[in-house]
Amino acid sequence: MKAKVETSRLEKILKKVEGVADKKASMAVLSMVLIEYEPTESYLNFLSTDLEIGYKGKIFAEVEGDKTSFCVPARKFYEIIKNFPEDEVYLIKDDNRLIVKDAQERILYNLAITDSEEFPSLPEFIEDGALEIPGKVLAELISNTIFSTSKEESHFVLGGIYFESLKDEGILRAVASDGHRLVKLDREVVGIENVNFNEGFIVGRKAAKQIEDIAEEELVVKLGYINNYVVVWTSNSVFFARTIEGTYPDYRSVIPSSYENILKVDRKLLIDALKRVSLVITERFKPVTFEFKPDEIILTSQETEMGKAQVKLSAIYEGKPLTISYNAEYILDALTIMNSEEVEIKIGEERTPAIITGYRDEGFLYLVMPMVL
Repeated sequence: MKAKVETSRLEKILKKVEGVADKKASMAVLSMVLIEYEPTESYLNFLSTDLEIGYKGKIFAEVEGDKTSFCVPARKFYEIIKNFPEDEVYLIKDDNRLIVKDAQERILYNLAITDSEEFPSLPEFIEDGALEIPGKVLAELISNTIFSTSKEESHFVLGGIYFESLKDEGILRAVASDGHRLVKLDREVVGIENVNFNEGFIVGRKAAKQIEDIAEEELVVKLGYINNYVVVWTSNSVFFARTIEGTYPDYRSVIPSSYENILKVDRKLLIDALKRVSLVITERFKPVTFEFKPDEIILTSQETEMGKAQVKLSAIYEGKPLTISYNAEYILDALTIMNSEEVEIKIGEERTPAIITGYRDEGFLYLVMPMVL
């Protein structure tokens, strides 16, 4: 087989392939990409899997030769193409080697290949009944929630994003929580009332990140939930991932329905203030005490060996005087992805969660629990 391929296209597909391949696999073949060619087709297929998630994509190529399939190390192949200086690259399968070169052979790589028979077969999925959704919308549902997923292995159900369809409202909802905070994002999606997502599904962090990378480059993708797999189709690829089994906690029950105290503050000024106060905090969890007053809030760090910091910030506060501590990083995570110039923070009592929303962040709600010091 001899193929001529656009370097930029090959780099894009290998980035996705390399992201799926298992870099610490006990089976060497799971760290590889399977390359397939059928003489009746004018493209090359690229496949990778770690047995939990999988990706199959194709790119146009000028190919000569017989039907073939073989495996090469995904990461090394991607690094070679990523740094390849020419606009076109030649791929030549020669016995047990893959030759990667430019037209003049000024650059030449010989990669060892592995028999494709060792590569696991991937499940097939039918697009019927899938939800058409703008790629940017799906990517946003992930990027604006994934930061709140739990990194603790013991909280496996919280280790992913929960997707739920609200058919009566025409909304696809994404929810993520690590037990200390929760984020919820709603987006209207045409046709969701015709799609069966059952009671919702949980997409693991690694899979969600891959879906985000795929979706943000596409105008429209198709999203499906089939036999405990989440599946995403594009015009030239299919990605699938086994969903996290288990029941997602009742997130609605932890969102208070009423609040006695409301703070309105400039988002960027609050970001700057939190960063300044955090400079002297050495703990892993960054506790900052908020003192709420009618015309201002006072942010104070815990005193450490390094010292103590305090920042006063003008704000509009309606409610009784309160002093509550929060993890500064948790507050910053939400504020940095929001778009509103002014944010609203609703607070009940000292030990109840606070809710952060913004008028330019429609469908976005962020809940954060106070810290007990």
